[in-house]
Amino acid sequence: MREIKSVLTILLVLWLVFPSHAKKKPKLLTAAELKEKKIFYSLEEAFLNKKSVYKLNLERQKLGKLPPKFEKLSRIQELQLGYNEFKEIPTSVFLLPNLQKLTLHGNKIIILSKEIGNLEQLTELNMIGNQVKAIPAEIGQCKKLAIIKLGENQVSRIEPGIGNLKKLEELDLFSNQLVSLPADFGRLQSLKKLDLNWNNLETLPESFGKLTNLEVVKLEKNQLVQLPESFSNLVKLKDVKLNNNQLVKLPEKFGNLVLLPELKLDHNKLVTLPGSIGDMLQLKVLDVSKNLLEQLPSTLSNLVNLNTLIARENKLGSISGEVINLPALKQVDLSINKISKFSPETSRLANLHTLDLEMNNISSLNFGFENLTALVHLNLGSNGLTNLPEGIIKAQHLEYLNLENNKLETMTKKINKLVHLKYLNLSSNKFLLIPLSIGEIKTLEEVNVSGNPFYKWHKKQISKNVKVKNLIL
Repeated sequence: MREIKSVLTILLVLWLVFPSHAKKKPKLLTAAELKEKKIFYSLEEAFLNKKSVYKLNLERQKLGKLPPKFEKLSRIQELQLGYNEFKEIPTSVFLLPNLQKLTLHGNKIIILSKEIGNLEQLTELNMIGNQVKAIPAEIGQCKKLAIIKLGENQVSRIEPGIGNLKKLEELDLFSNQLVSLPADFGRLQSLKKLDLNWNNLETLPESFGKLTNLEVVKLEKNQLVQLPESFSNLVKLKDVKLNNNQLVKLPEKFGNLVLLPELKLDHNKLVTLPGSIGDMLQLKVLDVSKNLLEQLPSTLSNLVNLNTLIARENKLGSISGEVINLPALKQVDLSINKISKFSPETSRLANLHTLDLEMNNISSLNFGFENLTALVHLNLGSNGLTNLPEGIIKAQHLEYLNLENNKLETMTKKINKLVHLKYLNLSSNKFLLIPLSIGEIKTLEEVNVSGNPFYKWHKKQISKNVKVKNLIL
């Protein structure tokens, strides 16, 4: 009996000495309950209604600190402190036991304090547009975090520990200074959206391929030389940005990413594309411009849904066979390459609208124009063309035809069969004469024939017979 009395005495003393232990933790409202609660917009009003403050918005109030005993507003679940003058996160914020959403964007905060780990209920952290330099390991203690937004900071280091965030679904680190990611990054297995655009990443950890729930990954404007082979495991990806890096190759099984509708690989140093790219049957847009490609893989012919192919500014030498003979293709840009042979199959190109072959080394055209029934825009400028096949008149929907800066001396008189032509550029060729039947095309708005060695009398003929809004002689 004496022992029981002693225990009760000790408990009573503890209760008197440490009264906070006896305080009941505020009730955490459900999302539905929280939605119904009033948003408070001033500190004065908040302190007058302490027991009613669940949502507090103090944005744009020129605050550099919070008042003493701010933590007494212990029921706060959503706190917005954006666009103020905070240079650090006030300590009192870390004492809010129910804080779920913390917004601090647009301040001047340099350090993301280790005390962030105290916020056990935190589900969303927004610190976009500060000066944070590192993400501490303690953030891994915020087990309920689902969204982290730290874009436009100066983060150069992520401490190991972030991998403990098993519920993290969205991570925004856009425009920071990251060179690498921690090895445990691949443990973020709930991650669906990842934005690492505009950093200095040189490599990705092999564990990156364990992020198998990723649907969006943005890696634009980094310094990546290659991707880990495990990148091919990210089969749920629906949006990926890899342009403006230093990539020299892609994983062999990159084609496993079959849900991608668009793939932008421009501004890299790719020499080849993996054959597996032909397995990406949902692909509608493929941009591989400004690389070092010498050829396109033959498996490209499997991409039956591809409507846009942009491969300008590479080192392509020839295009032949079925490689671009695709039924959904509407735009093909192969300009500024080294193509000397252009003889593709065209039997399935009934939807092709735009074909750009400017600035190549093509001396003759060896393909069937009769299949290009939807072709509207054809750019053959700055090649080495010495003749223009009469078959071009079979592309009867042509509106734009650029043949400038070639070596053409003659062209078919049947050019007037192109009854929809609006723009015709024959400048800087070797024409002594051009067919005056050009003047019979009623839709023509501009004709440029400058820079040709015409007979003087023929120039007068052109002026008389080719009546268009803009004739450039």
